[in-house]
Amino acid sequence: MTKKITGSLAVICFILNVLILPGLGSIIGRRKKEGTWQLVLFIAGIPLAFILIGIPMIIAAWVWALVTSIEIAKNAK
Repeated sequence: MTKKITGSLAVICFILNVLILPGLGSIIGRRKKEGTWQLVLFIAGIPLAFILIGIPMIIAAWVWALVTSIEIAKNAK
């Protein structure tokens, strides 16, 4: 069983996921696999945004990171 994260760390994870880089806060919030996929989706979407397919990928990565941040905050001490 993993230790729960603190409330302040949950806030940091939320800020990183929403404002800085989707997936980074998830990785720090001990959800490495999910955070890695969010980062991959976001980073792959950046060059693909020039041909428009990347825009939905970027939005999906951001929304997924937002939902993950909320889950991390709910499970925090």
